[in-house]
Amino acid sequence: MRINNIIKHDLETRAKGLKAEGRTLEEISKVLTEEAKKPISISTVYRYFESNEKALVQAIEKSDKLKAKVADAEINTITKRVEIIDEFLTIADQAVSCGDFRAAVMALRGATEAQDSLDERLGKLKGPTNTNINILNVQEAVTSAREMLTSRIAGIATRVGESGNIGQLDR
Repeated sequence: MRINNIIKHDLETRAKGLKAEGRTLEEISKVLTEEAKKPISISTVYRYFESNEKALVQAIEKSDKLKAKVADAEINTITKRVEIIDEFLTIADQAVSCGDFRAAVMALRGATEAQDSLDERLGKLKGPTNTNINILNVQEAVTSAREMLTSRIAGIATRVGESGNIGQLDR
């Protein structure tokens, strides 16, 4: 089977554009013939749109690209939330080293709220495993962030206990 002249002369985008404008097969044929300076018959245009396999593949590719962009935006949001959690933990460390246990508790509370928010966000991302491989990377990053959060909270709690100021945490 020979290649359709629309494909052969790289007129697919133009043909789809004309079709999207609501042009008839005859009008599309005339425009493509003029632009390509090669005869593109009405039957060629008909066969091209009838087969429609290429158009379908491109539509699916566009859909996949859109899904990838949405997933990237979700990943960026999650990454930002992990950065916020890290910043809260840094503030908590600094507060403990300065003896400001109230500020440390507030920062840890903020880190916990940000972690809860992140967990909610991840709940929205869970779906079929074949949708996006990137979700696995996000889950690994979140697991790592949770381990770091737990470790830092334990370290702060240990320092608070060592300084003998445990009772000040309740203020």
